[in-house]
Amino acid sequence: MIDPASALDGEYDVLIRDGEIAAVERAGIRVPDANSVDARGCWIVPGLIDPHVHLRDPGFPEKETISTGLRAAAAGGFTTVAAMANTSPVNDNPAITRYMLERAREAHSARLVPVSAVTRGLRGTELVDFAAMIEAGARLFSDDGIPIDDAMVLSRALDAAKRLGYAVALHEEDRGLSCDGALNAGAVSRHLGVSGYTDSAESERVRRDLALAIGSGAAVHVCHVSTAESIELIRAARRHGAQVTCEVTPHHFTLDESAAMVWGTNAKMNPPLRSHGDVEDLLGAIRDGTIDMIATDHAPHDPKSKRMEQLGAYFGPGHPVPQLDHGGAEEFAHAANGVVGLETALGLALQLIHRSLIEPARLVEMMSMNPAALMRLEAGTLAIGAIADVTVINPNLEWTVAPEKFLSKSRNTPFAGMRLKGRAVMTIVGGEIVYDGRKA
Repeated sequence: MIDPASALDGEYDVLIRDGEIAAVERAGIRVPDANSVDARGCWIVPGLIDPHVHLRDPGFPEKETISTGLRAAAAGGFTTVAAMANTSPVNDNPAITRYMLERAREAHSARLVPVSAVTRGLRGTELVDFAAMIEAGARLFSDDGIPIDDAMVLSRALDAAKRLGYAVALHEEDRGLSCDGALNAGAVSRHLGVSGYTDSAESERVRRDLALAIGSGAAVHVCHVSTAESIELIRAARRHGAQVTCEVTPHHFTLDESAAMVWGTNAKMNPPLRSHGDVEDLLGAIRDGTIDMIATDHAPHDPKSKRMEQLGAYFGPGHPVPQLDHGGAEEFAHAANGVVGLETALGLALQLIHRSLIEPARLVEMMSMNPAALMRLEAGTLAIGAIADVTVINPNLEWTVAPEKFLSKSRNTPFAGMRLKGRAVMTIVGGEIVYDGRKA
């Protein structure tokens, strides 16, 4: 059992009764007529929490629904996911928030935390009613997918969130510098003949927004950090008193820009995969504690949105890929950004442990305890009396990523065929088993 919030790390038996943690004992628990789960050889950890997913519901059922997304989350070991607001219609009013929560209840799977938009329609001008969105069930605010370009609008949003005690999660992109880039600006983008997206497009917006955060005293969360300079800016802001947390995705700490040479648009995301040096710096920031959380940024897309049919001829088993012609480069540039991640994130994150970069307790902090704190959830612990959201992990189970077996509706991943070590074998939400990998 690994529970950093309770300072527990050792062999224990855990009793769940009426949806709560009722007892934790070293000597073993004897309860007549209790159902038992043999978790020997596994880790019992507080339910994993993903602070950043896109479930596409309402609006894009061909990509994902709340039901399929939450079942994919449970299969990945997540008991709770935070669903971003860039749906259609946008989650900028209590009616949409209530719709999302009702669909989640019907799914009887992982929990859903609605993320409210910061601005109406994600247009970056008029703020949502923060208090009404919290009353409806939102626990985080973000226009993720679109940066808030107007500094005054963001300043007012930070003030509103601070008054109510919640955080604002920021998509950090200066669109005047990113220039609709399809890949990291570098050797790979030049080789393929597609537009480049510079590091400074992220870091310059991080610089501006952390200055605003220091001035306001508000809690801010930097989404999907991808560059070494952004990491340094976050460290500096903390030294100056900023209440700033940040997340990294498994694809950003596992892959670099060269993945686009093999996987094409399945390796296209925003922010883009960066240089090998950036990946090394991200791993260092995970190791030293600068990065607080691992988030999937689960972004399901259908093949048409990814332009897979049009670009399939360019990206096959051969390597390297030749420069795209004009039409191919145009298709690549207009392909949707993002990859699915709920069912691969834990397996990829466990490689950090197998490579001796971090300890298991640190992983639990990043994937459960810290996301719970970000969203002000009563979760992230297995203390007695806590809600029984539990993930059982077999850290040594070897498996191969097979997108055709995903519970998500989409298959857009650059990890197909990758051999991983470790995965969730059971997910328990409120004392009920919602995923049993032993039966998979």
